[in-house]
Amino acid sequence: MAELKRTTGSLDERIALVQANADALRSRGLAHQVAEDGEFDGRHITLAGRRVVHFGSCSYLGLETDVRLKVGACEAVMRWGTQFSSSRAYVSAPPYAELERLLRRMVGELPLVLAPTTTLGHQAALPLLLARGDAVLFDVQVHSSVQAVLPALKQQGIPCAPVGHGRLDQVERKARALVRSHARVFYLCDGVYSMHGDCVDVPELFGLLDRVPELFAYVDDAHGVGWAGRHGAGVVLGEHGIHARMAVALGLAKGFAAGGAALVFADPNAARRVFSCGGPMVFSGPLQPAQLGAAIASAKILLSPELAALQAAVRERIALFDVLAAGEGLWVRSSQPTPIRFVEIGDEDQTVELGARLLAAGYYANVAVYPAVPRRRAGLRMMLSARHEPGDIEGLLRALGSLRRGLAGKGAGAVPV
Repeated sequence: MAELKRTTGSLDERIALVQANADALRSRGLAHQVAEDGEFDGRHITLAGRRVVHFGSCSYLGLETDVRLKVGACEAVMRWGTQFSSSRAYVSAPPYAELERLLRRMVGELPLVLAPTTTLGHQAALPLLLARGDAVLFDVQVHSSVQAVLPALKQQGIPCAPVGHGRLDQVERKARALVRSHARVFYLCDGVYSMHGDCVDVPELFGLLDRVPELFAYVDDAHGVGWAGRHGAGVVLGEHGIHARMAVALGLAKGFAAGGAALVFADPNAARRVFSCGGPMVFSGPLQPAQLGAAIASAKILLSPELAALQAAVRERIALFDVLAAGEGLWVRSSQPTPIRFVEIGDEDQTVELGARLLAAGYYANVAVYPAVPRRRAGLRMMLSARHEPGDIEGLLRALGSLRRGLAGKGAGAVPV
């Protein structure tokens, strides 16, 4: 196997590094694969002729195979066609109205805007929420789709500076310094961080916003939707509500099992401005009828008593994973109970080898190397779903523990425990 490249420098060198890492993962069947299944059951996929248990899906409630979502998508196509090819600046397809009504119920009747994707939602919202004279602080691990907007903000003359991961104390200290010369400071963070599965400290964030009146928060909670909070509205809105100086992005393509995103605001004027003036809202294509139909069906499930059992199933699987991982001597990066479980290995080549052997044993997990994680902090990311059986998790961790001990015994590199 070609070794993963380990040096970074110029942009060209970083691109070469990412390409080399992708090639190494592809050569072991761990990246850029195509599933070969005739249909999905929510638990398995077939790769290179081998049927394996799938721990690489962000569909935490397992709703993507629910017949109600399938019927909703099909019925929407039969009524409104495969696409409605019009900018929402002119005309929206009929299902938008029902979906927006259901989503507002989910988030406590707060104003919201639907975006084609979470990424496009960030691109629409952030340049309009901020203005010249403001400043930005961003968590170094905030999702790449949020960080991708930073160059546009800098072009507006808005300074953007990183803060340590989860270091709200740094945010407070730097925000108090910045407001001496800037009108407002925006802090960009995730609700649930997509790689390691840890969460923002929401009560502390609310307290910080109360203490620093010039501070605003923009939270990407795409990975909190469905499995967390009242009506599945995530770790921020579903468990704490919204602060007056906050906006929250909810992804509808993960635990919601549909497509698109909902941008939720405390200020209705901000919502109106983003919908009317946000570049992707005007110039990007809309959610298509099949996505809208599936999303409506998903929202109805999340608004029903059925959600409690689905969320409980996810929590049970998280608890089982952590108990069994500890028994196998595996270090789970986040102690917070989210369905994203990350076992850090460290050495990139050993991590790839471990992922390949785990795949051969019948379990697919995401092998995370640079740029998904910092160099020499590689690991395996496993996502848990309500569709997983306890035996799936038991088998995964028995195999992972045995393989990790075997590789460590051969001197393939240090493994944290």
